Amino acid sequence: MKKEIVRIKLDKIIPNTNQPRLDFYDDSIKGLAESIKQNGLLQPITVRKNGVNYELIAGERRYRACLLNGAKDIEAIIMESTDEESAKLALIENLQREDLNAIEQAMAMKKIMRMEHLTQNELAERLGYKQSTVANKLRLLKLPDYIKKAISTGIITERHARALLNVPEEKLEDVYLTITNRRYNVSKTEEYIRELTEKQRNRGVSNNLKIGINTIKEAYDLCRKSGIDADMQVTEYEDNVKIVIRMKK
Repeated sequence: MKKEIVRIKLDKIIPNTNQPRLDFYDDSIKGLAESIKQNGLLQPITVRKNGVNYELIAGERRYRACLLNGAKDIEAIIMESTDEESAKLALIENLQREDLNAIEQAMAMKKIMRMEHLTQNELAERLGYKQSTVANKLRLLKLPDYIKKAISTGIITERHARALLNVPEEKLEDVYLTITNRRYNVSKTEEYIRELTEKQRNRGVSNNLKIGINTIKEAYDLCRKSGIDADMQVTEYEDNVKIVIRMKK
């Protein structure tokens, strides 16, 4: 891919449809705009030709900040690239700069994997990440939209969200509302979910045990009704239940 650096009029630049960033916060852009006003643009944006205009590949925050400053043009690197190369560069550049939220990162990773037909391991190697990092990011996309939005807007952190992945779907909304209303930090959230899961597991064992005992009792009753002389003794211990059935010959 060839590239050159020139100055381009801002009104000739159009957004990249594959831009992975979903949210552009006003305060962040205002801060960057002030920095550019004081220090100049330290890094050119990256674009490619698109008819008579130029399509952004990377640097949309810098582009928006220059617009906010009332600039007429901007220094840019022009690259010759295909649609697929442009999309991939936009995604990878943003991922490597680590200025996307966790959901934007996960969506970008998923898109790169689909475009390049990559496995999680291959994507991790290309980005310089651990495979577990990629896997953990992608798992976030399984969460409901309201939780993904909470991650994107900073209501909860990525670590909060990873803890929520362990909650059964039918209890997820209640748990989410609890940790947000009570403003639990990550440690408290993990502890709360761990205790909740443990209680659910114990309740499940207790219910299964009751079903087992009732099944045996039903079989015992059938034996008695068929004329068999029998007796049954049930003894409950702290960690087990002992059932003894004696039938006379």
